[in-house]
Amino acid sequence: MIIDYLLDFVFPPRCVICGELTGYGSGIKICEKCAENTSYVENDWDYTFTLRNKAGKHVYFECGKAVFKYSFVKKSIERFKYYGARSLGREYARIMFNYFENTGIFEKADCIVYVPISKNRYKTRGFDQAGYLAKELAQISGIEFIPKGILRHKDTVPQNKLKLHERFENVKDAFSIGNFNFTDRKVIIVDDIFTTGSTINECARVLKKSGAKEVYFLTFAAAGENLGSDEDV
Repeated sequence: MIIDYLLDFVFPPRCVICGELTGYGSGIKICEKCAENTSYVENDWDYTFTLRNKAGKHVYFECGKAVFKYSFVKKSIERFKYYGARSLGREYARIMFNYFENTGIFEKADCIVYVPISKNRYKTRGFDQAGYLAKELAQISGIEFIPKGILRHKDTVPQNKLKLHERFENVKDAFSIGNFNFTDRKVIIVDDIFTTGSTINECARVLKKSGAKEVYFLTFAAAGENLGSDEDV
């Protein structure tokens, strides 16, 4: 369409992964080079392994899924979170929906929430990346979006600065439920990255405590053993 070409002229289309130009009017969101080297997370990946076997924690979510290995999309996520490339969140949501559409997870869920960042980080970044991503995903999937379903009332230390067991202590009792009744609801938690599972599991715990029937999570990327280093996440 002509409008697409005009928009491309004003805002040249760039690859979601590497940021390189993809060609006017192409509609391509991932360049050929990145498409050839795409690094997806295996569908049968065990996201509970670190929680159960390394940290000895109870798992509060039923299951979860991620699209890419963090090492593959690290620079893209950094542009999204720290350098103002908010439009990437819309593309992330589209990629996530397409990738998860046939898994049945959207049919199971009643609503979508997200892992909120602290007030201090919000002031620094100007937006909540997980909230932005969750809202976009909710609009595409048609699932109810609960903007303040989970509240963060503890300004935690960045998880990437902590060791495994410190991460769990860091987020302990950091979240609570907002003004919404989750009783018997099936909830999807959205975040940009899954690493050890400490944060998402804590969010799942408060959801279950509030009466949620089932809790799932969806992220754009995942890190951890065989998925890229935890050090930078």
